[in-house]
Amino acid sequence: MCNCKEHPALIDISNNLSDFKSKLNQLDVGNWVLLMQCPDCRQLYKVDEWDKYQTCYAVKIPSSENWEAFDSESLIKEQMVKNRGGLTNESCMWSGCEIKQVKGSAYCVNHLYSGGTRA
Repeated sequence: MCNCKEHPALIDISNNLSDFKSKLNQLDVGNWVLLMQCPDCRQLYKVDEWDKYQTCYAVKIPSSENWEAFDSESLIKEQMVKNRGGLTNESCMWSGCEIKQVKGSAYCVNHLYSGGTRA
């Protein structure tokens, strides 16, 4: 049996991409993402293609309709803040931005994300 129910909505698969994908069936290929499905429970996942410079994620999605457009940005931003231990009391260094910095960074999560950070 699968363990899909135990997985959170966003799963960091950077260190076990091949193992994670080996348990799923590939249904479709998008732009740097795959639509995959658990053969046991039929849970759908939007799975990042491997990129040695970027954290790879699998996201549980509710439907295969418009699957590639499913917005996982907020889940990834939430994970980025959690990975870094939260926020500081200092404002982002980006000109005009008043959002709090992510710990260990001079920027808020939005500016980290827009600069390509995913971890």
